[in-house]
Amino acid sequence: MNKKKVLLLLALVAVVLYLVLRNQPKEESEQVETPVAAGETEINILTVNDMHSAIDQFPKFAAMVDSLRADYPDLLLFSAGDNRTGNPVNDQYKPTNYPMITLMNQTGFDVTAVGNHEWDGNIGPMQADIERAHFPFICANVFVPDSIKLDIKPYIIIENQGVKLAVVGMIELHANGLPGAHPNNLKKVSFKRAEKGLPDYKYLKNQTNAFILLSHCGYDVDLELAQANPWMDVIIGGHTHTLIEHPSETNGVLITQSGAHLKYATLVKLRFKDGKLVGKKAIVLNVNNSTRENREVAKMVADFNNAPELEEALATAVTKFENREELGCMMTDAIREASGADFAFQNTGGLRIDRLKKGPITVKDVYTIDPFCNEIVVYQMTGQQVKRFIVNTYKKNGGYPSYVSGMTYEITDDGKNISVFVTSDKGNFSTKNIYKVAINSYMASTVNIESVDEGQSIYMTTEEALIDFLRKHKTVDYQGVSRTK
Repeated sequence: MNKKKVLLLLALVAVVLYLVLRNQPKEESEQVETPVAAGETEINILTVNDMHSAIDQFPKFAAMVDSLRADYPDLLLFSAGDNRTGNPVNDQYKPTNYPMITLMNQTGFDVTAVGNHEWDGNIGPMQADIERAHFPFICANVFVPDSIKLDIKPYIIIENQGVKLAVVGMIELHANGLPGAHPNNLKKVSFKRAEKGLPDYKYLKNQTNAFILLSHCGYDVDLELAQANPWMDVIIGGHTHTLIEHPSETNGVLITQSGAHLKYATLVKLRFKDGKLVGKKAIVLNVNNSTRENREVAKMVADFNNAPELEEALATAVTKFENREELGCMMTDAIREASGADFAFQNTGGLRIDRLKKGPITVKDVYTIDPFCNEIVVYQMTGQQVKRFIVNTYKKNGGYPSYVSGMTYEITDDGKNISVFVTSDKGNFSTKNIYKVAINSYMASTVNIESVDEGQSIYMTTEEALIDFLRKHKTVDYQGVSRTK
């Protein structure tokens, strides 16, 4: 290759590297600052969302916070909710969620929105979290009766460098008017949709220098809220795990969201002059690639991770689990075996990982697969009712079939009509026969069920059933197993 071609090739490589690196979320040390003009005040807010008990990320995250506070002593730290649920070290700790609250206190959070998974612990444990936290929990579209003690605030006013910020919390609601949590945990409270409740707090805009919505509503809803409420200044979002790599304004409202599991954070920079907001931008920071750690926080995380009861090997996976359905087939086999049912079903959202490595399966793996501690409920159903249940769960899962044991089934959906063809493991399936059907208590509370009886809990959780199943069978192999079409 001649010298001219080599130089041309090097130039092309340089251009490609520039384009790639330009679009990468950066570490805080790589940011290019615009000097603050005379008479201006800059408020800096580091935001995260959907951390889901990612305690192992906290040493890096805390180091990032330390670095930013060295540059911005008045740095604020916000979470847009779903701080818990996802890591058994945190979720099975006694008391539950103690590690996350402790680490958030240590890192210096100023406020968190209430996410749907904050309700996983029910009202009593949530109040314990609120009392333990050095920061408030906010949600303006939940209504808590005076008869229960649950200190959730609708909003807070933060004064920083003489600037007042109104920070209002909102949570997503499903079609049933409830967040995505077990309905039994929500019986004592009620909710209003964000689009209806948000205008009730517009008055705060006139009492402060900026209005921030700390939203656990999801990116699509945040876009709709911005279109309908251009008087807002910033939406710091969560729930949909969306990484907005280049945050921008919609209808004049800056919208951010930082992915999930503390892999990224977003630095929101607001500039004020004479009390008026004159500039706003947001920069995504890559926590995952940080090489620095806060030693004190790392020691705390190591202590939390010292949980030998979670490391017990229950069985061996002969081959790796390559998708969520393979895991779902194992889970439903465990539920069916524990309940003695003819058929067992598991909702798709009830499993939180997509794959599992070959080799030992530990107690920690079980609680990582399914962190919700739902009880197993058994119903008597006719074959026809079983088919209707399959259709109803298919709709509830957003067009995905539930995982199953004891049968295979095929769904045909032409957009107008949905039909189900069932093949039982034990011979002919009849719409007139009575079958024993086992499901988890979340499905029992959220799916439209027709049955011969009212259903009965066996007072065993799905995780307990899987632990017993693995201990009994010693080895499992579900590679390539599929029971739905």
